[in-house]
Amino acid sequence: MVFPGIIRKVNKTLPSLLQALAVICFVHYVTQGIVTKIHKYNQRPAILPSNSRPSHIGVGKSEGRGAGMGVMRSHSVRPRTTRSTTTTTTTTPSPPPSDEVMEDEQKRRLDVLHKACTRWNIGLWSSEGGGGNITTDEKVLLAKVPRTPLYQTILVSEKHHLAVCPAARTGMQWLGRRLLTLIGKFNEQEVIRLRESPIILAKHNFPFLSSWEKYPIVLAQSITMLMARHPLDRLLASYRFILEDPERNPNGYLHYGRRIVQKYRKRPVRSKGPTFEEFVRYLLEHESRHMEEAWQSIAMHCSPCHIPYNMIVHYETLWHDVQWAWKRAGLEEFNTTDYVVYHLTPETRKEYFSEITLSQILGLYKKYRLDFQMYGYTLEEHIAYAKPGNEAVDPAIMDELTLTNTDHLQNLVKETLEQAKLKKEEEDSIREVLKPPLSQASPSVPLTGERRLSPEINNHIGPVEDYRQPPPQATGT
Repeated sequence: MVFPGIIRKVNKTLPSLLQALAVICFVHYVTQGIVTKIHKYNQRPAILPSNSRPSHIGVGKSEGRGAGMGVMRSHSVRPRTTRSTTTTTTTTPSPPPSDEVMEDEQKRRLDVLHKACTRWNIGLWSSEGGGGNITTDEKVLLAKVPRTPLYQTILVSEKHHLAVCPAARTGMQWLGRRLLTLIGKFNEQEVIRLRESPIILAKHNFPFLSSWEKYPIVLAQSITMLMARHPLDRLLASYRFILEDPERNPNGYLHYGRRIVQKYRKRPVRSKGPTFEEFVRYLLEHESRHMEEAWQSIAMHCSPCHIPYNMIVHYETLWHDVQWAWKRAGLEEFNTTDYVVYHLTPETRKEYFSEITLSQILGLYKKYRLDFQMYGYTLEEHIAYAKPGNEAVDPAIMDELTLTNTDHLQNLVKETLEQAKLKKEEEDSIREVLKPPLSQASPSVPLTGERRLSPEINNHIGPVEDYRQPPPQATGT
């Protein structure tokens, strides 16, 4: 027969085929391993060995260096403008202000921080009877603040008497390049061409101190910088980098963007990634503690009320602030053309924040209230771009804002209330239309007036005569 012959031939050749397949797989595996090692070797950054973590780790609740980095991304990804927006990149910085002006500005910023810490009754500025004017909502926010200093988040150089708490989206990549050149790890040409994230390399090259008890002593002898940025600009910069373009950052889309789109997209939109309005709705409805570091409050990360910072660096004046910190620490001035690049302009802010409503902006203020109050930022510009919307506005938040253009805000609130009223009337009319008609009632039950109990129906049928007993015999007379 034909089939048994074919089967015998297959049985004879099968071992040889399996052996050949095994050899091919082995060669492919070995070759792939060699290619991977060569690729890693070519991309390997030079990193100094960092000291081990102190044995008594446990100060604070942070997970240590590199915590909060969130979604892993390709280092080739760079923020870019995917809309028709104006992107400004600075060239030569303006001449620095005088030392007197810088000192006055730093004193003002520190006073704002210390007053906020006193009001919230946190850390070094807490007292036994303090915090009496904290509202219920603020107490919920306050409960999330770490109660001990997070020293493990601070980069310290004892040699240069310099310390900094880098916060995501506050210019820390630019600062990381300055720190790497400061310790002599790279020159100015090399640090610009790094394949790795500069701040990650800086964290590897600034080891922990030998003990947690040593931190207060060293920080008291150093220029200790706290990084800050307008909370809403920080969110917008993070959105544009992580979520706006899935092709440039597929990891951000897979980790967050896809879920946001599935939950909040109600109508077709050209973009695959979430819109800024969808991103804001996601933030307002979720706890950000375990999300991207840039979506968390800086107050939760850098312990601004527990650590005695003596300098606050604003992203908006990053170059001059860091230059002055170098000067105060006795270091040489920058000798670089690696200037700070600002991607957000008023036109860019208007394009994005005009997508969200007044109520949503106030919700973001409520969520990041600590950062607003500790670093002295306001909603003046961003609230001017908001649209009215039809959501209710919290009057307590409105009273808390300090704005110069109150007329615009009052008009915006008026339009918001009108739209909210129209929305309620529309919902009431729809509810009335969908209300089921009254069924025909029994004549004995009144259709109007007070509801009355129906008369009870007596279903008692009395004792039943036992049919098993013989009937009584009639007696004769």
